[in-house]
Amino acid sequence: MPPDKLPRRRIGLLGGSFNPAHAGHRQISLAALDRLGLEAVWWLVTPGNPLKDARQYAPYEQRLSKARAVADHPDIVISDFERRHNLQYTVDTLERLQITNPDVDFIWLMGADSLAGFHRWKDWRKIAELAPMAVFNRPGYTDNALSGAAAKALDAFRIDEENLDQLTRNTPPVWVYFSDTDNPLSSTAIRNNASTSPSKPSGDARTVTDITAPYGPLAFFLDLHPDIGDFKADALAGLAQTQKTLSPKYFYDERGSKLFQRITTLEEYYPTSTEKAVFDANAADITDKIGAGAAIFEYGSGASEKIAWLLDGLDRPAAYVAMDISKDYLIESATALAGGHSLPVAAVCADFHAPVTIPAGHLPQPAHWLGFFPGSTLGNMQPDSAVDFLTRASQTLGPDAKFLLGIDLEKDPAILHAAYNDRDGVTAEFNLNLLVRMQRELDAALTISDFEHYAFYCEKNCRIEMHLRALRPTSITIDEQKFTFAAGETLHTENSYKYSPERLAALFAQTPWRQEAIWTDDKGWFAACLLSNS
Repeated sequence: MPPDKLPRRRIGLLGGSFNPAHAGHRQISLAALDRLGLEAVWWLVTPGNPLKDARQYAPYEQRLSKARAVADHPDIVISDFERRHNLQYTVDTLERLQITNPDVDFIWLMGADSLAGFHRWKDWRKIAELAPMAVFNRPGYTDNALSGAAAKALDAFRIDEENLDQLTRNTPPVWVYFSDTDNPLSSTAIRNNASTSPSKPSGDARTVTDITAPYGPLAFFLDLHPDIGDFKADALAGLAQTQKTLSPKYFYDERGSKLFQRITTLEEYYPTSTEKAVFDANAADITDKIGAGAAIFEYGSGASEKIAWLLDGLDRPAAYVAMDISKDYLIESATALAGGHSLPVAAVCADFHAPVTIPAGHLPQPAHWLGFFPGSTLGNMQPDSAVDFLTRASQTLGPDAKFLLGIDLEKDPAILHAAYNDRDGVTAEFNLNLLVRMQRELDAALTISDFEHYAFYCEKNCRIEMHLRALRPTSITIDEQKFTFAAGETLHTENSYKYSPERLAALFAQTPWRQEAIWTDDKGWFAACLLSNS
């Protein structure tokens, strides 16, 4: 059913390198939440500011982590939007945000120091025309900010602090200068004086520990603090095995994530487009069999891009819960989805291997729960791990639940070979990026050109295997531990199991689930399975 018409949301955007985040950023955000009536403030942590020396940056994940600790508030969302969308300039970020969030009124937030140099930003006049701006005073910058080129050029569009309703009523350009904020901290000063560090934020903020309810527009946010792994420890342990191996979770740094997005658009890589075709062609039948009043729990929700057809097609869905391991991405995506639908939305930060109990008392009572697990991610699990996952899912969702699963099927090995060995070499680059990460993050001594991408279909195990294969005798050294490779020896990086309908039935028989229905494309390449534990 289409969602009810909802009021437009109002969200503040505070951009920057946050190198590091500090109490001044938090003060601006809290003032904006209070004075501008914002639903939330998003901190857009940029991978790199083109006006600053890239050599001064702390590692990106470290900046994100520090920002989360400093923000310490349910209405301040730490976002890696620019990294995920490969954006560098504010004007491009604003345009992309407005396209992807058409129901949101964004207000750009900045300190007086940023206004002083605003005229140096790319297309700064266009930025002013895209969104209202709220500028917050900082000691020592007032004169430079208000006498600067940008402030003078935009002077006719400045409103008084007492007329804040005009900030969202007037068509941009429109801006306001808050003269009474006075936190002197700056990221530059903190970097230049390592002994200077802001005190722990105080006030009425709530630290997110396990469950926070409500969490901004979300009914609740449950943080199970998933183990994201220790790259060095796992690399050392994996390289020491007889069959050298490394977990595929280490594929997904910033570059790896972008490469995988490219893979999903390749002509040879059929799973993404074929799954979508199966869901689209059978949407009415699938939603009819799921039944009315279901609450949805999506595993590995990512950007929640695959859920729209299900939410729109179901009869009176009761709620939607997104689960993902990436906390910032999860909160941002779930928050955005909450603004476009009238049903309650919640989020759980966890991995697939953790037992999850859905918190009681925060969502309407559904007729039943529906697990949703698209993308054939089940195929990346060993069969016994897949059985364990499905068993835990049944416990999470409770009795009389249903489970909608997308799964890649067995097919001509030539089709599979082409999908994992694309002619443009994107999958090879994706696989070899593991070695790039080892060099950059672990200071590993290795020669990337000594290895090649190697993917093949193992008929015995009904799976695609991905490896990095040594082209000649070589080695990888980490922390003075040297691991040698003979020519042809491999580092095993991923499996992707392919199932026949019969093998799927045998897998489900080891779990509390039973198959109610199955839909496939005309070629029989991909399946959507609806399961029930009643």
